[in-house]
Amino acid sequence: MVQYIAKPLLKTVPHLGKLNLQTLIAYTPNLAFWTVASTFGLFTYTEGIPAFQDAIYKKLPLIGNHWINEVDPEDQPF
Repeated sequence: MVQYIAKPLLKTVPHLGKLNLQTLIAYTPNLAFWTVASTFGLFTYTEGIPAFQDAIYKKLPLIGNHWINEVDPEDQPF
């Protein structure tokens, strides 16, 4: 015989709009790629601005010396 269920068992999934845990996990690789790409683009376009050089680039641990401009003493004006 066929067994019937008296009422369906429904569970609510926590969500924020259409975003829940499953969709967040599915979007994680795309979000990581675009985060890295936009950060790289931001660093590329702000490299020549002196305010960004003083605030960010000169303080980077391994490559910060690239933005420190040391002029030779014979090339400095009086």
